[in-house]
Amino acid sequence: MLIFENVTAQQISWVKSNKKNLENQSGIKKLYYPETQDELKDLIMTLNNNHEQYDIIGYSSNTLFLPSYTADNVVCTKNVNSWKDTDNEFVCDCGVAIGKIAKYAIEQGYIGFEGLTDLPGTVAAGIYGNCGCRGCSVNKVVESFSLLTPDNRVVELTPQQLDLKYRSSSLKRHEIQGVILQIKLIRNIGKAEELIKIAEKNHLIRKKNQPSGANNLGTTFNGGNNYTIKGLAFTLLEKTIQFFLWTSDRRRSYPKALRLVGKAKFIPYLFNPKRYMFTDEKSHILFDEYCSFLESLYKDSRLEIEIRK
Repeated sequence: MLIFENVTAQQISWVKSNKKNLENQSGIKKLYYPETQDELKDLIMTLNNNHEQYDIIGYSSNTLFLPSYTADNVVCTKNVNSWKDTDNEFVCDCGVAIGKIAKYAIEQGYIGFEGLTDLPGTVAAGIYGNCGCRGCSVNKVVESFSLLTPDNRVVELTPQQLDLKYRSSSLKRHEIQGVILQIKLIRNIGKAEELIKIAEKNHLIRKKNQPSGANNLGTTFNGGNNYTIKGLAFTLLEKTIQFFLWTSDRRRSYPKALRLVGKAKFIPYLFNPKRYMFTDEKSHILFDEYCSFLESLYKDSRLEIEIRK
C-alpha cells in the first residue's frame, strides 16, 4: 500500500485547472492507496476502530476539491481493481473503472453495459451516485455488493435497497454509511457483435455531443424544471432567440440569452447550461456565482457533483 503524508488535494483532483490554489495548502495529512480488497478492508477497519475520520475517493471524476479542503485521512480505491468472471460469478472490486469493465462485458455479450463504456469513475462510485449513460445504468447491472459499515460489519446489499433517485442514492445522501468492497455483476447474455455495434454508436454520439473528460466533472447540475419568476422570463427570452435562429439547440441560444442579461462572463465556461468547464483559475472563481445564477432561475436546481470543502 502506498502512503503519502502532508499532500495537497491537487494529487487527487480530477480537474487540474486550480493547481496553483490547491497547492498553496497541504490539507491532507495521510493519503492511502490500498492495492487489494483485503488491504482496503483492513485499513478501513483500523480507521474505524481508532475513531479516525476519513474520506473515500476513486478517480474523483465527479468531485470538486476547494483550496480550503482538509482531511486527516483520504483513502483512494482506484488501485483496488481486480475482477473475475467465472462459471459461478462475475465480480469486481470497488476500484474497477466502469469503462474498462463495460468494454469487457460487451465483448462477452453481457447486456446492459453498452452505454457505459465512456463513463468515468469506478464501479463503486457508479453505485454510490446512481450513474448512467445512453439508457444504461450502473445499478441495473449490479446484482449485489458488500458494504463495510462504520461498526466493521460486512453486509450484502442490492441496489434496490438504496432508495435510488435520479443521480442519487441513500449512500450519496449519507442515509446509509459504509465503504463498498466488492460488487457482483449481472450476466444477461446477448449477442456480442450487436452490443459492440451499439456501444460504438453510443461512443460516437457521446463524442459528438459531449466534451472530453478533461476539465469537467460530467453534468454539473440536475433538476431545473420548476421555474422562478426570473426563470420564466429568462426561458421566454431564450425561446424567442430560438425562434429567430430557427433552432432548438441550447448551445446556440443559451449563450446569446446570457449575453443579453449581462452574464456573458459565464459563456467561456459552459459546454451547455448544466455542464460547467473548469478550464482555468477564473472558472473556479466564477463557479459559485454561476450556481447562484441558476438558483435564481430554478427552484429545484441541484448540484450533481460533490464539493469537498
